[in-house]
Amino acid sequence: MSVKIITYLKGDKKMNKKFIVILLISIIAFSGISVQTTFADDLETSLEETPSGIPFSKLEKTIDEYVANYIGKTTPGAAVGIVKDGKIVFLKGYGYADIEKQIPVDPKNTVFEWASTSKLFTWASIMQLVEQNKLDLNVDIKKYLPVEFAQKLEYNQPITMRDIMNHSAGFGDYAFNTIVFSPEQVVSLEEAILRDKPKQYYEVGTASSYSNYTASLAGYIVQNISDIPYEDYVRENIFNTLSMKNTSAYPIFDDNKKMKDEKAMGYIPDQKGGFTPGKWSYVSHLPAGAINGTLEDFSKFAIALTPKDDEELTLFENKNTINTMLSPSYDLDGEMVGTAHGFFQYTTEKPSFGHGGNTAAFSSQFAVVPEERFGIVILTNAYLEMNILFGLQDLILGNQIDEATVPDIELPSTSEVEGKYVPMERQEGNFVDFAKYISLYEIKSEGPNKITMNIGPYEGTYLQTEPYHYEIIEDKIPLFRNAYPVLRFRIEDDDVKQIIVGNGMDLSSLPSGRTVPFLTGSIIILIVNILFFTILPIILLISLIKGRKKKLDSFNKRYKLYYYLLVLFGTVTIINNLIPPAKIMISTFHTFTAMKPHIILNYPLFLGTLVTLILSTKYLYKARVSNKTKLLHFATIVLLVLLFVLLFHWNFFAITG
Repeated sequence: MSVKIITYLKGDKKMNKKFIVILLISIIAFSGISVQTTFADDLETSLEETPSGIPFSKLEKTIDEYVANYIGKTTPGAAVGIVKDGKIVFLKGYGYADIEKQIPVDPKNTVFEWASTSKLFTWASIMQLVEQNKLDLNVDIKKYLPVEFAQKLEYNQPITMRDIMNHSAGFGDYAFNTIVFSPEQVVSLEEAILRDKPKQYYEVGTASSYSNYTASLAGYIVQNISDIPYEDYVRENIFNTLSMKNTSAYPIFDDNKKMKDEKAMGYIPDQKGGFTPGKWSYVSHLPAGAINGTLEDFSKFAIALTPKDDEELTLFENKNTINTMLSPSYDLDGEMVGTAHGFFQYTTEKPSFGHGGNTAAFSSQFAVVPEERFGIVILTNAYLEMNILFGLQDLILGNQIDEATVPDIELPSTSEVEGKYVPMERQEGNFVDFAKYISLYEIKSEGPNKITMNIGPYEGTYLQTEPYHYEIIEDKIPLFRNAYPVLRFRIEDDDVKQIIVGNGMDLSSLPSGRTVPFLTGSIIILIVNILFFTILPIILLISLIKGRKKKLDSFNKRYKLYYYLLVLFGTVTIINNLIPPAKIMISTFHTFTAMKPHIILNYPLFLGTLVTLILSTKYLYKARVSNKTKLLHFATIVLLVLLFVLLFHWNFFAITG
């Protein structure tokens, strides 16, 4: 599934004089680099060209040269498909589907995880039902849900299917259960939706916040209206219709067991330039990212979305349905922004629509250019691969940065938009909320009408072309031009409240209780507590050993006992609450069930801390202790109070996911 990508894998270096030598070594090391190529038999390659202007006669050479820069560096294998005028005109595999077994990628047979590009089949299913007058995009979705099920959803604001397709239904993200690594952990779609509920925290229709959850909800509506399981619906109404025989929406291939034998291994790039085998992803939220299939099959879907005006359609009855689906649908303050009925609109030479996706060890990218009857599909077996996905799509579709110009009018000062921002799809109401604040997006003024946006170590430069409207003019990685091509700043009471991007990528100013001073204070409190409750137990243990023969009266004994317990509760609390974030930092994908014991343990730890705090303080006044001991005691209490306030504030006591 996709998740907003802020990590960019290395490998975007220019070719140098050693390229020929490197290429020869690559060919030897990766004997499967050029496995199988398919071209349409009757294609006039000398007359056709890509939307970016590459002649089809040079298409294979161009793609080969580009992909050669990254195969074996950012991904072990890749499959690239291009369709034009109703035909697959290019279909080729590169590198390995399985490094250990030296199995090359076969574009017709190698099965990949399609991740969040699976959502496109959910949106197509929705539009089929719209065409059949079984669904209205503009009415409350509760109309299409069983009454008892709808009551369990617990969302306050009514939402429409259009809101869902625009990722503007008011929901934040949900960190858990999106992907599991065992077939036994897969649950039904209904159970997944009712179990994994994010918080609806912003006003519906006012922002675009990427949501796997609402995509699943859309698929459940398809299931309820059609009265058959979602995975059966897409198989019968899309896969079978398009002869996609090597594609399955069943998370464990219940309908096509042989696909498992053809599935590629997934990999995670390591710090040494190699690859670590990853795990296959199993997705209970089927409509959001469960599809597995081959490049050839996915290319057939691209053909189905780019028909002639007068030809018989496959997926729909009327061409207007496709035209509607592939048109902007997210209207914010009278301006159409990005999203097109679930498809993302890219800023390419000609209007293009598609989606990207990532699972734990696979990445994908899909786009069609309706005006050209053109499409591109790219599948890789590596986590968060972007060089081939975005870079090759840009090369073929022509997503080059145009020269933006400043109008001859006075524009607002760039200093007005400076500051730190956080994605709208944060984990509101969940302890993982902290993760979005670790690496904030930063806008810096670079002089009149020019700003930069920094995401970690990466930077894009923008120019103001209208009041509070900035266009990308420079980036060194394809992330900015694909995900953040235009930044629109929404001003309220003379302050920036939101950066409107569309495509589920909107950002907001830091909410109250999450401002920079508070975040800085939180970090300081956490660090001081960690140091204090790590070092103090060691000091107390040494003191206990040294003074074990020293006789104490009953009050001093009891004070020491309860104070030592108080410190122990502080140490255990620190350790208990560092484990979940540490797990999340190591691996993105976890179940809430695995994290819940740590959350539940905070309750007895808090109660134990409170009891020992009271008892230790009680005996402090009865024992004969030094002023230094009293000062240490009260410092311990202050730090513990701050620690638990911090834990409550960051939802470390929220026992529901």
